[in-house]
Amino acid sequence: MERNIDNQKKKKTYKKRNSHSLTEHLASNPFLDCIVLNMERSPMLNEILLGNTYRFPEHAVILITEGTLKVDVSLESLSLEKHSLLLIPANSVITVQDRSDNVNYRSISFPTFCSEQNDLIGYEPIKIQLQENSHSTIENYFQLMDMLMRKKDKDNTEGMQHLILSLLSHINTLNDTMLQSIGLLNLPHPQQLKSEFLYLLNSEPYPIRTVSYYTDKLRVTPGHLNNVMKKLTGMSTTEWINKNTIRAARELLSNPAKYYTVVEIAELLHCGTEPNFSKFFKSHTGETPSEFRKRIQQK
Repeated sequence: MERNIDNQKKKKTYKKRNSHSLTEHLASNPFLDCIVLNMERSPMLNEILLGNTYRFPEHAVILITEGTLKVDVSLESLSLEKHSLLLIPANSVITVQDRSDNVNYRSISFPTFCSEQNDLIGYEPIKIQLQENSHSTIENYFQLMDMLMRKKDKDNTEGMQHLILSLLSHINTLNDTMLQSIGLLNLPHPQQLKSEFLYLLNSEPYPIRTVSYYTDKLRVTPGHLNNVMKKLTGMSTTEWINKNTIRAARELLSNPAKYYTVVEIAELLHCGTEPNFSKFFKSHTGETPSEFRKRIQQK
């Protein structure tokens, strides 16, 4: 994939316009203060430099209305186009790999506010390619939430929570229909095992690189977990662990808040010595950790 994109040009292309953040209207409401709704030219993913990683602290729903977007969400590579819908669980790690000049999308991010919400969101991202009528329905949800946000003269917490739960329920119905069409709806255990493994993989601050660590927690054998992951994702358990290690390495190498030496990163990621880590990193990315850091700093 082409990644050498002029990010300065991208900055000019993706100017924020007509975005409506509730914090501008209802700064005194604890729940509503945490919601950010963008109706056009959403800056949520446009502000992330290509190839960089970012951890989303809140849940998010994104609706592509124009253009294309390629992202990794908690290690899953997703290609989004017009009428694509993406549900992102809180604390997911996002890497924007590519985006078209004309990409445009609605987005809303929101905190957890009830247990029912967690059941509807789950552990992994949901991506659905919408039909025209379903796209219009999701658009209507965004329009209704935008109307509530603009009513700054009263507390709309209950109404917003109801709309969010209704939207999440509708997304789950659409997802079940999609899974049923490809014959995966009646495979709860493999799907659940995959979700729980990816959740464990992404929840560790620094990746654990031994397969037995995950199989012990999941109470399955290494062979069973590997078979499930290969069948459902095309990648082995070890390949997923390596992919997560590379993701974490990139995150540490490009961290603007704290500078980590390559030796420190090798230790944090349980990769042994600096030469071993550099060799591992280059075998997966085509460049050494130092080369990656230099390239990111030049953007």
